[in-house]
Amino acid sequence: MLRIHRTSSWFCVLAICLCLPRLLANTGSIQGQVPLPETDEAAIPVEKYRGKISGQVATAPPLVAAVWLEAPHLSAPAKPPVVTLPQTNYQFVRSLIVIPTGTTVLFPNNDSDYHNIYSLSRPKRFDLGRYKKSENPAPTVLFDKAGFLDLHCEIHDHMRARIRVVDSPYFGTTDAKGQFTLTNIPPGTYTLHAQLDRKTTWKQTIVVQKKATTRITFPKS
Repeated sequence: MLRIHRTSSWFCVLAICLCLPRLLANTGSIQGQVPLPETDEAAIPVEKYRGKISGQVATAPPLVAAVWLEAPHLSAPAKPPVVTLPQTNYQFVRSLIVIPTGTTVLFPNNDSDYHNIYSLSRPKRFDLGRYKKSENPAPTVLFDKAGFLDLHCEIHDHMRARIRVVDSPYFGTTDAKGQFTLTNIPPGTYTLHAQLDRKTTWKQTIVVQKKATTRITFPKS
């Protein structure tokens, strides 16, 4: 019976491998542009952190926007990934991440001094307390409700990051120029969302067609 079970498993794997290219070949994609604001890099007043910073402060990561699809039949994956959002050189390494509902995020500290990551946003209010990079495993937070969150460091108030939690398997971020691509989307009608911060959002109904790329440019808000 063991041999039969193994053979059946191999047939299932083979069937998936053979069918997957056909399934992907019948999907479509979306390419678009989100109008990101122009930003001027302001100098960080490091002197006010005297005794709290023992290394170099990096330039803040570039602004990006979240993009994702919604539809009545869509929901977050049953087994969402574990995502890492480190703090390095006294900055979050990314200005924004998009995650599906149910994702656990690790917040490792790669600096020699303490950080204290917290959020007062309604979807998930938390305070990780002060911790150094020697803490292992890194503190984690489970994000179990869709919404938009602002992250802060209680010690270094120039540190900022954002998390967009979505009930969808189709999501991503723009690049620093506001351009994005979503791929392998089944044909159908969706609502395409984009979000930069708590107040700046866009949405539009969009139709994805088989073996085609739908293009969209969001207007300036």
